[in-house]
Amino acid sequence: MQINFGDHMMRRFLPGVLAVALVGGAVAPATAQTRDSRIQRENTGVGTASGEFLLLGAGARGMALGPAVAADSRDVDGLYYNPANLPLMDGRQVGLTVMPYFADTRYVWAGMATPIMGGDYAIGISLSNFGFGDAPSYTEEDPDGTGGLTYGVSETVIGLSFAHAFIDRFTGGASLKFINDRLGQTSAFGFVMDIGTNYHAELSGRPIAFSFTIQNLDVFGIGLKHTGEGLSIPADPDTRDPGIPGDVAVDPANAEIQATAFPIPVVYRVGLAYDIMAGAERRLTLLGDFNEPYHTKPGFSVGGELAFTPTDMPFGAALRGSYAYQGDNDFAERRGDPFSAAVDNDDSSMDGITAGAGVSYKLSNYKLQLDYAFRHFGVLGSRNAFTVGLSW
Repeated sequence: MQINFGDHMMRRFLPGVLAVALVGGAVAPATAQTRDSRIQRENTGVGTASGEFLLLGAGARGMALGPAVAADSRDVDGLYYNPANLPLMDGRQVGLTVMPYFADTRYVWAGMATPIMGGDYAIGISLSNFGFGDAPSYTEEDPDGTGGLTYGVSETVIGLSFAHAFIDRFTGGASLKFINDRLGQTSAFGFVMDIGTNYHAELSGRPIAFSFTIQNLDVFGIGLKHTGEGLSIPADPDTRDPGIPGDVAVDPANAEIQATAFPIPVVYRVGLAYDIMAGAERRLTLLGDFNEPYHTKPGFSVGGELAFTPTDMPFGAALRGSYAYQGDNDFAERRGDPFSAAVDNDDSSMDGITAGAGVSYKLSNYKLQLDYAFRHFGVLGSRNAFTVGLSW
């Protein structure tokens, strides 16, 4: 006897099989660690990664909700958090985010995305930049930096994203990103990829979504290696060479410092979003995330968003907040460290706290969105991020 499940059954059970496979892939390494004592030690690459500007985020909404927004970023910010979410957008969207950073640096992110072919596919492009310019150059000859020499830093990422809705409950996507990292008179470049999935269904009649993402996967596995004029140095020949008379002047030879290539910070994330209140005019979404970065200890984040969208008014509003834990910033674990006294204060306990709000206005087929996020970076202090977006 032959049994044929048919397309309907495959469409019904395939998402569950994929979800089980993802969970199994995440649990298997953890199980292996408990059985193999050879890796029961601290093996993270703390302080060895380059290009950490790749982790600054995108969109004030996403920044306020933390990394867990990867399961719920159904807007242009999905270009950064999870490209698999792009087919779930209502229409075309553009967004611009500005965040003044510390020490007179600034971070800018911009993106544009659109569903195509009836929402079965989606494409998008993003651009981000971190840096500063015209900073005084301090040298041994000019220790006060008054000689007029300046330098700047410009770290730029250009991303192209593509996503597909495989079935009505499962989407997948990828972003290919080009990195140009200019530090003074040196530069490096590289290619990384983001890969994401989103499984969305209903639980007790309310939306629920699971996500799995890999961010900044190095395409060629070579990291970032800087080269340029800034690594060139004059080197005096060894006048002790018997072939060179001691009274003969010898011009310095040109030499170049060979910089070491540093890996790019790859992050693996598993996220969950659930609408515990889902009405026509009000929505309350809770989010959670577990992440495993290459360059630091594992962490997690939790957040929530309360949104108001009155059906009889063109205005909308939302309140957001989250907390993200990162193990290497937990200064309570460093009580025996002599350097911990300098950072063990009330500010350190606030590291990872974010909050924000947003307002929107609909006019005909257009929707204008303004979002704000407050981010606390522990001992460094707090920063503000602002986003303006347009969808149609």
